[in-house]
Order: sequence, then C-alpha cells, then structure tokens
Amino acid sequence: MARGSIAKTVVEEKIKAAFGSDFVGISDKKLYVQADDGGEKVQIAISLTCPKVPLNSNLEANAMDMSNVATTGTAFQPAEITNEETENIKRMMAELGL
Repeated sequence: MARGSIAKTVVEEKIKAAFGSDFVGISDKKLYVQADDGGEKVQIAISLTCPKVPLNSNLEANAMDMSNVATTGTAFQPAEITNEETENIKRMMAELGL
C-alpha cells in the first residue's frame, strides 16, 4: 500500500462531504468539484498527493510559515512591455489595418 493512501481516502471523503452536490466525480486520480466563478459554474480539479517533505507542523492557524518551502529566491514580477515592443505592436496594427 502506498504511503498516505489511507489518509488520501479520508481526505477524499471529507471533500465529497464538504462539496455535497457540487462534487462532480473522480477522473485520472483527480477529484472534480463545481464552484461559482462570478455567476458561471466552473469545475476545479483537485489532485491529492502525500509529499515527501511535509510543511512545518508548527504552523499557526490560517497563517502559512513558508520558511521551509523551497523557493527560487525571486518574487513574482509582472511582465512590463518595453517601448520597443509597444512600437512593434503599433507598427503591426497599422500594417494589418487595425
């Protein structure tokens, strides 16, 4: 029996109970649930795994201590369009008559 298989079954049952009629089913080892996305129903696929390295068990409720999580050392930075890219877009739009 794979490590965590009993725990995954327990969590799966909790997810089914929590989502009730919004629980869609299981396919390709993923649990599918429905959720409201601003007035539209969408499906969310949930994949359950038992990590080799668990998060710190001393986490405070509702606050994640990410000190033991591997990171790249860089924060997410949204892409910025350069002046050259802006000019290329304008040129292409003009050529396409847009």
